[in-house]
Amino acid sequence: MAVSFPREIPDVGYVTADFILRDPVKASPSGARLINYTQVTDPAWEASLVTRPLTYSQYAEVEAWWLSLREGLKRVLFRHPHVCYPKNHGGNQAPADDAGNLVSVTGGNVLSVSSVDAGLSLVVGDRIGLERLTRYHIGRITEVTGGGSTRTITIEPPPFGVVSQAGAVVRFAKPALVMRPVPESFSAPRSNGRYSVAFRLVEAQ
Repeated sequence: MAVSFPREIPDVGYVTADFILRDPVKASPSGARLINYTQVTDPAWEASLVTRPLTYSQYAEVEAWWLSLREGLKRVLFRHPHVCYPKNHGGNQAPADDAGNLVSVTGGNVLSVSSVDAGLSLVVGDRIGLERLTRYHIGRITEVTGGGSTRTITIEPPPFGVVSQAGAVVRFAKPALVMRPVPESFSAPRSNGRYSVAFRLVEAQ
């Protein structure tokens, strides 16, 4: 069944937009000075956003969007409102606008990518996106090699099965992720007749 998105986050201007990866690992002693490390849940991106002070009509638009998501029963397609391009393409954005094609994945997180613009410059710390069959993944680059129309890119966290298939689209600009609202995270304190809206989203599949 196709995924239905109410819409993306309203473009009302955001003062802060933190986007971090939660990768819960539990450490427990096992005796003889040994410690076991166990990943207790799958890694997931979380976004925390705060708007600039909004007029009432602007606030009403954001609140209506939030209510349409029903405290997480519906999902939203999220793109970071500030960090949209790789580090080296803040000015010359054209090479990053061209999407690549996933050829294969080895070792769980090493991507072989083709059909890349020859002018694309990626560095450790950039984020890229994978898209296939209405499923989305965002990964942080930890290593990148190659030139011309091909790149070998290592990312964290490793992509899941659906987006790891050959032919998936690789986005270098404005990567997207399906997210849900964190229940009861919406707040809108009022000061001098303006509303500063804050809310949180968490990755959903």
